[in-house]
Amino acid sequence: MATSTRCSSAFSLWRTAGVLAAGAGLLLAGLQPAHAAETTPDGGYAELPPAEQSQELKDAGLSPEDLQREEALERLSRTTNPDFYSTPAQLPAANGSVLRHEASVFYVDPINLIKPNAESTRILYKTTNARNEAVAASGTVLRSKAAWKKSTPRPLVVMSPGTQGVDDSCAPSRQLALGTNYEGINLTGLVNAGYNVVVPDYIGLGTEGIHTYMNRTDQAHAVLDAVRAAQGMGIDGISAKTPVGAVGYSQGGGATAAAAEVADSYAPEIDLKGAWAGAPPADLAMTGKNLDSAFFAALPFYVVASAEEYGVPFRESLNEKGQVRYENIRRSCTIKAVVSNALVQSRTLTKDGRSISQMIGDPQMSEYLQEQKIGTAGRHPSVPVRIAHSVADDVVPYQSGRQLAQRWCASGSNVSFQPLVTPTHIGGYVEGLPSALEFLNARFSGQKQLSSCWRL
Repeated sequence: MATSTRCSSAFSLWRTAGVLAAGAGLLLAGLQPAHAAETTPDGGYAELPPAEQSQELKDAGLSPEDLQREEALERLSRTTNPDFYSTPAQLPAANGSVLRHEASVFYVDPINLIKPNAESTRILYKTTNARNEAVAASGTVLRSKAAWKKSTPRPLVVMSPGTQGVDDSCAPSRQLALGTNYEGINLTGLVNAGYNVVVPDYIGLGTEGIHTYMNRTDQAHAVLDAVRAAQGMGIDGISAKTPVGAVGYSQGGGATAAAAEVADSYAPEIDLKGAWAGAPPADLAMTGKNLDSAFFAALPFYVVASAEEYGVPFRESLNEKGQVRYENIRRSCTIKAVVSNALVQSRTLTKDGRSISQMIGDPQMSEYLQEQKIGTAGRHPSVPVRIAHSVADDVVPYQSGRQLAQRWCASGSNVSFQPLVTPTHIGGYVEGLPSALEFLNARFSGQKQLSSCWRL
């Protein structure tokens, strides 16, 4: 079981990817400040004096060395065999069908010194997107080698990762093999606790097409079908009868929440025992306004890219500078995209001078974002859920998590709402790790959960 000591020792690894902030809400795809100095000033991070740049990085839990390291690791991650991720000419009818699998490796650190106590398998499986189209998605299955001393069957945990970026090289199944994924510490805690784990990459991340970041249906289906895929592989100790738990933070918290509320209708055969969602960006409009022109200003562009994939026009509203940033962010993983576009005023990137916050209100974009809102239209989990959220989250507003809890409570769900006290989005991630492990242990032990609905 992960401890606070383990969390502290691994914090430098988390901050290297520290853009967990990404789990936030509107994440789009395509920024970059490398060329900012060559165009009209836009007030971004790249234009700050060196001393102020250092302070901004420090405030975000990052360092110049983190940036240099990520650039090198991004280049390395592109060497992963791309053929594995190609979609077969024909896809089977059943969601969760395994299309391809191969043995892989999983390291916690980029020097490849720490190899968790698990057997790793990379998978490609069939799922269905929000258009009801059959698509391929990738992921990783980890079979724990830790002893399971309880009389109950060893559970399977689906761990939905936080924001990685939108370029295929950022896919967790690629990064885990290189020891460059900040979720490695979280996964180590899970396998050390004896859980088998499946980690979805999500639709379009690693595989063909655009990563539909924070699309509620796409992420829910990718998560649940990853469980089906893991259960259907014939791995010792994982079967269709295996009890399942779901956890995730930031983007992963949103994906977990989205999966939990449709599990009964989309995958009723899965024996889901509970879901833990940390800092879920359940309301993308709220999150996008919070991030606009701030340090994590790049993140809303991830969501916009997803919206465009579903027919919402946006890119045409960007000026030349905005187009450059948009393209560069689509080719970058999270940390690089965030720092390259930190503090950039979004109004300097559009043809009409409007900000992202203003454009969110446009009819088509507003309708798309409303469709992604979790906990609406009567959707709610039938299993116990816990929402954990820092009261001082600087990326995903605290109210986003609290209001989701209120909506689910109003629909009759058993919701435990846990305010976290550690400041910042990344701080909430660290504090939340032991909470997730405690929640899983309670659910798999058959303990009843006390609802927080009465105080919300």
